[in-house]
Amino acid sequence: MTEKSLKQQSTPCHFGGWRFDPADGKLISKQEQRRLQPRIAKLLAVFLANPDKLLSRNELIENLWQDRAVNEDALSRCVAELRSVLGDSTSNPVYIETIPKKGYRFIHPVNEASKPTLLWSAFAGVLLLIAFIYFLLPTASPTSAIQAAISNAQRLTTDLANEVQPELSNSGDKIAFSVNQNNQMVIKLVDTQDKTERVIQHEELHLSSATFSPDDSQLLVAGYKGQRCDILLYQLSDLQHKRVGQCALAGITRIFDWSPDGKRFAYVAPSSNSDNKSLWLFDLDSESSSQITYPTDAKVTDSNPRFSPNGKYLGFTRGTDSSRNIHYLAFDNTELVVAITHQFGFINGFEWLSDSRTLLFDSNHQGDKQLWLTTKDDPELTLLGGRDAQFLSMSQDNTRLAFQVLRYNANIWQVSTDSVDSKPSRIIHSIKYNNFPAYSPDGSAIAFSSNRQGKSSIWVYDKKSEQQSLVVSLPDQDLIFPQWSSDGKKLLFTRRGKDGYQCYQTDLATKSLELLTPNFSLFNCVYSLDDKVYGIVKSEGKVAQIVQLAENGATKSLTEFAVNRIQTTALDSIIYSRPGENKLFSMSLKDGEHRTVLDDFNIAYDEHWVVQGSYLYYPKTKAGRGIWRLNLQTGETNKVTHQLPSAIGLSLSVHPEHSQIIFSQTDSRESDVYISRVE
Repeated sequence: MTEKSLKQQSTPCHFGGWRFDPADGKLISKQEQRRLQPRIAKLLAVFLANPDKLLSRNELIENLWQDRAVNEDALSRCVAELRSVLGDSTSNPVYIETIPKKGYRFIHPVNEASKPTLLWSAFAGVLLLIAFIYFLLPTASPTSAIQAAISNAQRLTTDLANEVQPELSNSGDKIAFSVNQNNQMVIKLVDTQDKTERVIQHEELHLSSATFSPDDSQLLVAGYKGQRCDILLYQLSDLQHKRVGQCALAGITRIFDWSPDGKRFAYVAPSSNSDNKSLWLFDLDSESSSQITYPTDAKVTDSNPRFSPNGKYLGFTRGTDSSRNIHYLAFDNTELVVAITHQFGFINGFEWLSDSRTLLFDSNHQGDKQLWLTTKDDPELTLLGGRDAQFLSMSQDNTRLAFQVLRYNANIWQVSTDSVDSKPSRIIHSIKYNNFPAYSPDGSAIAFSSNRQGKSSIWVYDKKSEQQSLVVSLPDQDLIFPQWSSDGKKLLFTRRGKDGYQCYQTDLATKSLELLTPNFSLFNCVYSLDDKVYGIVKSEGKVAQIVQLAENGATKSLTEFAVNRIQTTALDSIIYSRPGENKLFSMSLKDGEHRTVLDDFNIAYDEHWVVQGSYLYYPKTKAGRGIWRLNLQTGETNKVTHQLPSAIGLSLSVHPEHSQIIFSQTDSRESDVYISRVE
């Protein structure tokens, strides 16, 4: 041999959602297991033993075929077959990266099987990925030190539970997180050294958002049930607690933080003068509260409060369900709120470093979630790595960091309406998130949104050829909610960017692109039967109203109240939902009459209903669980399938002949816990 002999993985290991045993070539995931052909198994063993290393084509050929004479096509076919088994992509690889004219590199982390990476969740049927990094921050170059720590991290725990909102104690010796236990969310406290556990639970309430006091003697916890949210203060010595006020949950983000001196804490609660969720301060000595932020946009929420280490500033995330950035205020001038990050994306969590100037945060503004560094005075961003990482938590001395990493994919499934017991089949698949499905008017194609290339783009799936093709993508923009024109020749979609929402229209034949809303923000754009465009105005400080878009770009307002979603019907009407109301409504486009069409709808599932013709399809999650159909003319209802969508975002579409339903479903999540130190 002229090339060096490459190492091969010899013991069972985990990578991504897979477990591989080189001894028998068995590859196992949650969905399937198979035994690889010997040469494919050997290729995978070589990749797993040499992660992040460029392996030349010649050395791979000599290691796989040894003294046999083969050309490079044999290697290409071998790699392609392995990619197919793993569901990998050449254009957006998760596992195997092609280095043109040089070779291949295995780019996914690999872990020994004695420390399994998959944590199957009995509560949600999905997996969350949590990683904890321990490091010492050097004063000279924190960036390179953190990057090295992330790269060299090792797993800390192997819990078989759905752990969320990890929070590191200030001393770094404990970690708190929420977990489902017997259908109730509880708080688990885990010692990071000896792995011993304590459980905090409430006889009536679910518990979340655990936050340690500066001296680690107390724990703030949100106790919630339905619309109720109580602030509970626990003594960690004996786990006794008392209720100290009311709060408001803010999605999956944290809602508490203590001041450095421990005399007060910040929390999320409804604003005193609007329906917004804002930040408040609670003084522990006087047991009094005062509001400190006042978001004006009806859709905006302030959450994830974080005191700077010197106590002079309060950082927090401000935004909507699709875009959140970091802001801060100084306590000597609380009326001035300053934005720290300005890029479009969703930030779940951040932490101050000890200089009270530098911040670590997670963001998906480049597509995948990653960890970043910035300062409050300089908008420049530094990428740290940690793909799919989010929810940072730091020890008080900045020597330890915890964060959660979430990897998942969602695919589009099809189920027949012939029987409620019909089994679904997967028709659109990638290693990323596929959602917002929409049948074409003749049912021959499906438009959908996918982030397989980073930001979400619009794709079309041809049912006859079973081929997926990219229709349109825009740099640094998410494209969502495709809608077909009545003749199937055009697609309407919503562009989501840092400057808000806008509606575009593309001609499928010419690929021409037309911006319909150049001067204002419009969301949830839909066609009527005569191809008029309707949407929801997204204007700062105003409620989200339904409008009709004229050819000259002007709008006609159709409502004065706030709405969440709209769909047009074949009855010349619009079905819509409203914030906080467990009903669906109809508005006639002829005379403007409004009426209730569904009075037992759960608004928590507002993304999972759709109109096809004169029928409304909607989910039930308790009695009669499944998708139901309402005849909008007669009021009759019937169940069509036991299946339910599970992905985030608009997730349901119905064939024009009502013969099939397609829905998006989150098919996999995984969770790992890591630990590392900076040398």
